[in-house]
Amino acid sequence: MVQEDLNFLQVVSIVTSRFGCTIDSVDIEGRCVSITCPGGKEQEMECATAIGDIIEGKHDSANIWALS
Repeated sequence: MVQEDLNFLQVVSIVTSRFGCTIDSVDIEGRCVSITCPGGKEQEMECATAIGDIIEGKHDSANIWALS
C-alpha cells in the first residue's frame, strides 16, 4: 500500500467517524467507499461530499470541520 492509499483511508476514516457513519466497504484502486449513516441518505450525502471536498483539497469548503 502506498502513502496515497493510506492518506485516502485516513481521510475516509476520520470523516465518517465525525459524521457518526460506518464504512461498509472500500475499493482502494477505484477510490470508492460504501458508507452507512444513522441519519439516512441526507447524512450519507453530506458525509460523501465532505470526503470528496477534502480529497480534492477544497480547504475553503464548509466541510473542512470534519478533519478538525
